[in-house]
Amino acid sequence: MLKTIIDNIYAFFSDIWQGIIRFDLWRTFAWDEVQQRYRRSIIGIAWIVLSYGIFVAGVAVFFTPLSGHDPRYFVAYVAIGYAAYIFLVGNIVDGCSVFTSSQIWIKSVNIPYSVYVYQSIFRSIVILLMHMVVCFLIIAFTVSGIGINAFQSLVALMVFIFNAISIQYFLGLLSARMPDISHLVTSFSRLLIFVTPIIWVREGLTGSRAFIADFNPLTHYIEIFRAPLLGQEPRLTSWVVVLVLTAVSWILAVIASVLMRRKLPFWI
Repeated sequence: MLKTIIDNIYAFFSDIWQGIIRFDLWRTFAWDEVQQRYRRSIIGIAWIVLSYGIFVAGVAVFFTPLSGHDPRYFVAYVAIGYAAYIFLVGNIVDGCSVFTSSQIWIKSVNIPYSVYVYQSIFRSIVILLMHMVVCFLIIAFTVSGIGINAFQSLVALMVFIFNAISIQYFLGLLSARMPDISHLVTSFSRLLIFVTPIIWVREGLTGSRAFIADFNPLTHYIEIFRAPLLGQEPRLTSWVVVLVLTAVSWILAVIASVLMRRKLPFWI
């Protein structure tokens, strides 16, 4: 029994590594998928930037007067937070279908399951980078004194990606076994933007609103990415929460792999 568990754990991490070295494969899959989504559009993938810019502009126009903060600060706050939010929530939602949407490949081609996870994450990274082009333009005109602390955002992004691997692998296996998980996650994801400090500012809140914000893990993930780009220092609490949840997500991914990985082709 113990040997079987150890063998399954080894198989999981071997799959993770074997997927990494198939870089050309999942990069090609991801880029082709991004292009396919906008192939018949006149402006193509530029819609990724345009739709993001429309949201940020709309929030800036309607919510800046209500925020009570400096307009330049609030616009940058929304722009950076929304870019991080799309990446984080996108990886959670996409994780639920990461294997079921590739069922034809999984049943017909013997390649590491992690390839499909990396494909999904790489697609999210492409979208995030396009959003960050707009973010950096906004930051250049609205934020001063960022300093070297801005490199913390790069570390935060690496943590995001590391989390996304385990979360997508875990949710992909779980949703393949229990399809209702995908619908449940999608339903909750629609509410997250209202309880995550994107269109409202966390700093200075007290009472129940502060508790709800801090109880939401996305608050801490977004803070470690956004605060350095605004010239601020993220709370130590946020880093602790993120690192603890990172460890938990990988433990869950390992457990799910031990229990479910071998049965995946039969469930999809």
